Amino acid sequence: MTNLTRKILSLDELKYAWLLVLSIVICIATFFIDEHFDPNNQLGLTLSYFSSFLLAAIWGGVNYVGHIRTNSLYKKKNDIHAYVSQLALSRDDKTELQNYLEDFAADLELKGMKKEEAEKEAINQFRAKEFLSMSKYTSPFESHGHHYLIGYALISITLAVVIALIERTIASPSLFFLIMITIFAVYGISLGALFMVYRVLDKLIYKKLKDYFS
Repeated sequence: MTNLTRKILSLDELKYAWLLVLSIVICIATFFIDEHFDPNNQLGLTLSYFSSFLLAAIWGGVNYVGHIRTNSLYKKKNDIHAYVSQLALSRDDKTELQNYLEDFAADLELKGMKKEEAEKEAINQFRAKEFLSMSKYTSPFESHGHHYLIGYALISITLAVVIALIERTIASPSLFFLIMITIFAVYGISLGALFMVYRVLDKLIYKKLKDYFS
């Protein structure tokens, strides 16, 4: 399995799923009422559709914000091993840095510091040096790749196609199948479009932060 495929199949990355599910349920119910019960109640149907789309938009916003993470360099850590392990370095560089920080902390312990305080101070000293040398190239935030949205989009569109093929085998058209095909297709395409929107936002935010910290 390639790295890209693994990212696409990371379906558990989706956050606040209950908001998206609620949006889908309201949309399905409204669609059913519109086609079957009371299509003349335009105000009620409009408000219901609007509520569904509004919830989807809110979910899109909070899901994006939920995936913004603090850059590992800026995270507070008091344990040298835990701090070094989260940095985007090669294994050899991590080993070298960990040995350096441990030696630095050991010297501080000889001067009377407690072990925990010594490790914290060693990390802070290293972080201060890195801020000075890397602040022009390093953003304080990291964004998610959002590839899981492609996974959900592909699943939704696939379900729409499968249901459409099943409907073709049925003699009489079914309102239920029509609703399911439409919902899965619309939300599938929307999730794919949301992936593109997220990537554009990532680039805009990264550029703004890069300009600010440079």
